[in-house]
Amino acid sequence: MPLSVTPVASEADLDLFLRLPVNLYRGLSGYVPPLMLDRRSLLDPKKSSFFKHGTAQYWIARRDGEPVGRISAQIDGIQPEGAFNGATALFGCVDAIDDPEVTGALFHTAETWLREKGHDKIAGPFALNMNAEPGLLVEGQEEPPLALVAWHPSYLLRHFVTSGFTPSRDLHYWRLPQSVARVPDLRAINRLKSQMPDIAVRRMSRRHARREVEIIRTIYNDAWKDNWGFVPLHPADVEVIIEDAKPFLREEYGIVVEKAGRPIAVALCFPNLFEVTRDLGTDPSPWGWAKLAYRSFFHRFESGFIIVFGVISEFRHTVGGAMIAMAMIDEMLRRGGQGRLVGDWLEAGWVLDNNVALQKILVQYGFHKARTLRLFEKHLSLA
Repeated sequence: MPLSVTPVASEADLDLFLRLPVNLYRGLSGYVPPLMLDRRSLLDPKKSSFFKHGTAQYWIARRDGEPVGRISAQIDGIQPEGAFNGATALFGCVDAIDDPEVTGALFHTAETWLREKGHDKIAGPFALNMNAEPGLLVEGQEEPPLALVAWHPSYLLRHFVTSGFTPSRDLHYWRLPQSVARVPDLRAINRLKSQMPDIAVRRMSRRHARREVEIIRTIYNDAWKDNWGFVPLHPADVEVIIEDAKPFLREEYGIVVEKAGRPIAVALCFPNLFEVTRDLGTDPSPWGWAKLAYRSFFHRFESGFIIVFGVISEFRHTVGGAMIAMAMIDEMLRRGGQGRLVGDWLEAGWVLDNNVALQKILVQYGFHKARTLRLFEKHLSLA
């Protein structure tokens, strides 16, 4: 059975590339297809903010003309040197049937493209960089779907290993069921204010959304700049995310901590949009879009996740920094207890396996690991 891997070279190819995971995984336990509108926002070169600072090439694998897999190779212009143990190029969008010949051909094609551009080490998978659905899902396939979290069948892990990829880091998603959440007694915020009387904790302002987005981006980039795998948030990246979720965002989802009027920490929760889209199909009918519009105003979300959480580097490894982090968690739990965030569970994502300090705080509040995404690396011979 002849196998071919060809580049995406037309609008029809791109549409097939975007829809291929739905075609491959439909019916698999735990898989819930996303809206195609969301996939286009993430991967379409005409819509994705990634292409304002990076380049990518997509391929589709076919056997006897039937699509059986896909992959991407990309180079991110804002990726710091050494972000991924020295890997200078990325790959991603790895979706395929359970066949090592298919995945082997896809990996070989992406590696050859990057090698020819002078790259000798690659990291992934990403769609398309660290700030957009990083990692291969290795634990949690049966968990409820969560927006901005990639889903992969368990067999793909085996294909990564047999194709010579080495695990580099795990990203854990920690879940806090509201039923077991520690009820905040405000001691953290009170201690913080006793130590720093000029501290103020406020909601984010929809009226000044552009200002708030820039605060989020600036604090995130400063707070996490020394972490493994850090890639700065580009202004366009944040604006696209906020714009896509704007109909569902409420001011209470965001927390800004200020010291003497200067923003020093932020936390931003996103509602789990799968709650309002999972029964609409990949391409909703006009009636489906009407349902979505109605839900954007009236749906009470039962699940969500913390997409941004950071304290500026000035407070890193200090008692004050830990107090600020705990005060923000206390505030989120307080709002959750009042029914203003989510009703059932909240997840904290993108937590690196070596971030012991943050994991200790999460355990203290009752979080537990719910899913794991793994990042890999591979050396390429330039000979």
